[in-house]
Amino acid sequence: MTGMTTAFLAESMRARGYRVTEGENAPITGGAADSRLTQPGELFAAFRGERLDGNDFVDEALERGAPAVVCEHAPRGDWPDRTVAVVEDTRTAMAELGRDWLRQCDVRVAGITGTVGKTTAKELTAAALSARLPTHHSPGNLNSREGLPLALMSLRQDHEVSVLEMAMDSEGEIAELCAIAEPSVGAVLNIGATHLEKLGSMEAIEREKLSLPRSLPREGTAVVNVDDARVAPVADELACEVIGFGASEAARLRRGDVRDLGLEGSEFGVSYDGEHADVRLHVPGAHLAEGALAAIGIQLALGVGLTQAAEAVTGAEIDGRLHVRPRAGGPRILAHTNPPRPASVAGALELLRGLGGRRIALLGEMAELGERSAEEHRLIGAVAAGCCDVLVAVGEPCRAVVEEALGAGLGESHWFATKDEAAAFAAGLARDGDHILVKASRGQAFEELIPMLEGRA
Repeated sequence: MTGMTTAFLAESMRARGYRVTEGENAPITGGAADSRLTQPGELFAAFRGERLDGNDFVDEALERGAPAVVCEHAPRGDWPDRTVAVVEDTRTAMAELGRDWLRQCDVRVAGITGTVGKTTAKELTAAALSARLPTHHSPGNLNSREGLPLALMSLRQDHEVSVLEMAMDSEGEIAELCAIAEPSVGAVLNIGATHLEKLGSMEAIEREKLSLPRSLPREGTAVVNVDDARVAPVADELACEVIGFGASEAARLRRGDVRDLGLEGSEFGVSYDGEHADVRLHVPGAHLAEGALAAIGIQLALGVGLTQAAEAVTGAEIDGRLHVRPRAGGPRILAHTNPPRPASVAGALELLRGLGGRRIALLGEMAELGERSAEEHRLIGAVAAGCCDVLVAVGEPCRAVVEEALGAGLGESHWFATKDEAAAFAAGLARDGDHILVKASRGQAFEELIPMLEGRA
């Protein structure tokens, strides 16, 4: 057995007293929680959501080729060749299954958390490690209570390391993820304002993020950003080894100044315990150096030398979260698709500042900021004033962005109630040679505006 099988699932579930109907033994190649997206070979987990109950779609997932399902109610149809585990709570059962499978595979786990940059750091780390070791990593955004166990369904016994992204939007979530994954390496990139509506304070967010390094065993390694005032203090309380990274003198893994190469990426030097190496990132955005340092630090924790770690990050090929649209005349569109956290919006604006032509920023609102929403939107307005020639912002919270930018001297600052109005305005003034940054959450669906901005609609 290299990958998970339905026989292993059945054994794990029966050991906990769940009711299992076992069909033909078949490989499980991954996990899914959306019946519409379930692929043949993927286990389907029927989670209860705020709006939909996955238990209502078990038969649909089986029809799409799921070899096994974990659900709270038996399917309506008869599926004698499939394995069905009926459990009390799907979330709990999947956490148990994920932990059982990890222990069966006996891999080293590196967990990555932070407010901004988790996915890029995960992709860089996994791409770099895969050049030397059989490496598994969590696909897409499978980083939550429900998502992380699904990510583990694609883990194989021939993997030597698993790189897992860990996110949270409620109290205790990262501790739960650590209980499942039992990481021996934990990286914290930064701690910023997000999920304040649910957690209530920055101190609560800090406790959540730092539960990753605090969960590590004495023989583990914490890789932490010592330039972040909320992260740095944890280094002094940990019993495990600590690799502090950053640009300050306090950093053990220290980077030099970042040379921004615009859309070609960035480059910088790094030093560690008396050694030095150079890094070249091929993903746009000088602010991504933080994630690259974390990727190097995780490799160091896993026994890779500095030179080899830096070379692996330099050679890593990842998609990144900034998509540069090919241009055949007209403006060039920079679609930034990661969640619009304050730091990521500021980083995208800094990238825009270094480009030629007129620089136009089309921004959507930043969600889940709680009482800090107005303040954080004003701060983005101040950044935008120094980074773009034209600012177009959408949604009530973005009034503060425009007001701040106008106050800072950016006369071409415009607010609109709807994204369609904003896109029509931006498309009307865009011309050949301009760069247009489009930055909003996936839920705001700003990607629908790109054809209009490119003059194709």
